[in-house]
Amino acid sequence: CKASLKALGLKDNDFKFGVSKVFFRSGKFAEFDTLMRSDPQSVKATIHLVQKWLQKSKWKKAQWCALSVIKLKNKILTRGQASIMIQKTFRMHLEKKKHGPRYQTLVKINNLSAQVEEISSLAKS
Repeated sequence: CKASLKALGLKDNDFKFGVSKVFFRSGKFAEFDTLMRSDPQSVKATIHLVQKWLQKSKWKKAQWCALSVIKLKNKILTRGQASIMIQKTFRMHLEKKKHGPRYQTLVKINNLSAQVEEISSLAKS
């Protein structure tokens, strides 16, 4: 029913659907009534317009559906990559926490050995 009203060129604010009736603005029902009571050729043209509008509407919905699927696929891929990055960063944090004290000790030992070599070179001179 909505398709026929749209195909006839009525705007959304020209009519409103109730539970069991369609409510028109003043003067719009008269236009609709004259179209429906006109000759059979005009009614066929109206039916053709409605079918054409339905076809366009279905095609637009199919296009929108395809676009939505592509966007969803891209979002899933992006989130997958982000989750891998989070896992990688968290694993790095755990390893740093586990081996950090050992690494710091090695750095201190290397600094001390460099100082010992410097002192020994001074003692030889």
